[in-house]
Amino acid sequence: MIRIDANIPFVEPPQWAILERSLIDLMNEAVAPIMERYVRADGSVLWPTTENFQSIDGLDDAYESFHNWPLFYLLGGGDHILDHSHKTFDGITAQFAHYDSGHGHPMIVKEYEQGYDWMHQGEGYTFFYQLCLADPTNQQNIERAKRYAGFYLNEDPEAPNYDPDRKIIKCAHNGAMGPAFRNFDKYYTAYRYASWKPWPLPYRDLEGIDSVEDLQQPGMEEKMGRAVVERMGRGDAACNLAATSLVANAYLCSGDDKYRDWIVEYVGAWIERARQNGGQIPDNVGLSGKVGEYLDGKWYGGYYGWTWPHGWHTLGDAVIAAAENAALLTGDLSYLDLPRRQIDLLMEQGEIRDGTLHAPHFYHDKGWDGYSAMQAHPMIHIWNMSMADEDRARVERQRDQRDDSWRKIRSHSSKHGAGHESPWVAYLQGDYPDYPLDILRHNHAQVHQRLAFMRDDQQDPATYGDWYLQVRNPVMTEGLLHLAMGGPLFMYNGGLLQARLRYFDAQRQRPGLPPDVAALVDTLEDRRTGVTLVNLSATQTREVVLQAGVCGEHTFVRASYQTRRALSAEEAGLGHTHEAQYRELVQGQLEGQTTEIGARHFSVRLAPGAHIRLDLEMERHVNDPSYALPW
Repeated sequence: MIRIDANIPFVEPPQWAILERSLIDLMNEAVAPIMERYVRADGSVLWPTTENFQSIDGLDDAYESFHNWPLFYLLGGGDHILDHSHKTFDGITAQFAHYDSGHGHPMIVKEYEQGYDWMHQGEGYTFFYQLCLADPTNQQNIERAKRYAGFYLNEDPEAPNYDPDRKIIKCAHNGAMGPAFRNFDKYYTAYRYASWKPWPLPYRDLEGIDSVEDLQQPGMEEKMGRAVVERMGRGDAACNLAATSLVANAYLCSGDDKYRDWIVEYVGAWIERARQNGGQIPDNVGLSGKVGEYLDGKWYGGYYGWTWPHGWHTLGDAVIAAAENAALLTGDLSYLDLPRRQIDLLMEQGEIRDGTLHAPHFYHDKGWDGYSAMQAHPMIHIWNMSMADEDRARVERQRDQRDDSWRKIRSHSSKHGAGHESPWVAYLQGDYPDYPLDILRHNHAQVHQRLAFMRDDQQDPATYGDWYLQVRNPVMTEGLLHLAMGGPLFMYNGGLLQARLRYFDAQRQRPGLPPDVAALVDTLEDRRTGVTLVNLSATQTREVVLQAGVCGEHTFVRASYQTRRALSAEEAGLGHTHEAQYRELVQGQLEGQTTEIGARHFSVRLAPGAHIRLDLEMERHVNDPSYALPW
């Protein structure tokens, strides 16, 4: 492996580097209250609060509470973070195998979800994907990854989820026990007004039901529930596209082409359906393979689709994650046309209000609905992978101009602790130079707020809900991910991590930045990446391995940088000069260097108190991606 030596001393350590390392140190300590007070010794959690808990829902929330812990480890978090991640995933998996699904069998079968939709499975299993990425040599999880994916390749005769002839997943609820038609009959016929109230109507063609409030009339709740069972309870749903992440994860663990082939086939089938529908992806397919089979031919109205309950806000995550997975595994970025076209169609229907584009996010019998300012992360995900100028232009057109939120850090509540993709892109474009400091300070504040909440916490554990750990999770990785790795948070409803760089500690031979080392990506272009590395240690040399892409899918062509030439005797005697003079002295000793790399890895050895800025020429999406470690 080619190694570059970094020997330029900094006169003053960069504030962003100090904040990065202090945030890592803070979070390394912040997880102790969680493990000591809110997690049992076996890794199980304190919700559900009764042993006779029965539901098809809730497993995802337990997993979500730790979704970013493996990500923190592979950014440089301590070894104990990985240990806790394995412990809690194993503990929750075992725990929920003891709860009944409401059908006379457990919620978890063969260590996997018995059968639920991919909005919820997608949220929950991001924890597992990051765990496999952080520790790809763990044999138990490699075996799990292949077994889980096998439920969608029909390798388990008890889980025939997929119809290879029609290229459909047979039900919107699916899992280790195959198509879960049973869930609809029992779950949605029991829905009542309180359950329907937060969301728009699934259907607007039922006599006597013109608004959600009409469901309070006698018999109307049951009427809507029966319609959902009849229209959504069979056949494929576009939200199932998030299952491609589960299958892609197995490929990245094993390298077996059968997983890539399945993704190409399944995503390709949805691309063809969109093509036949004028570019608009339909959200439902019947068991015969016909779009709209149970909806009088309508392309909308499927489960977690265009009409109900979240529209594009959930559907988009699944479509984008699938496109990213197919592009990652094949190197063919044209897969991004599928979500790009959907976003274009929404923008075409949009209107400018107060200088900001508002677009619809729902479609039903009366047409487009749910106009609002567009979320930033869908288009930024597409741009992050494509690096196309046209996609950057789309990002800029979608910015919320009403309060300049695209170049501000704003506190808001979210399960993933993220949501600052627009300010991050503004920083990369030179419009928000203070973003690194602002986001890292914000992340510090988030962690301290969670710690204060736990110190003051008087809630009776008997009253915990499925969210109890999510609101206490003190791990906040957004700033570290943007700044160090050069990528957005994975699509929360089921995507894989997509970023430009990844790091490994060469001396300890483990993922993550070495101790004392901070990284700042300041440039992302199609063939170019700019990153600064800093070693804050006053006495220890650190060596960091850089990888081109999260899964080594890119190649470093060459690196341009500066080094400090050897001091003359006269210059060495000037080491006692004042700060300004010393800066000039160091600057006068710098020489430009270029190193040919031609590989997906190289290392940088950082002298104590040294820094280096690397201008990296890259070829993107030219390697087979893998979770494999550099050594």
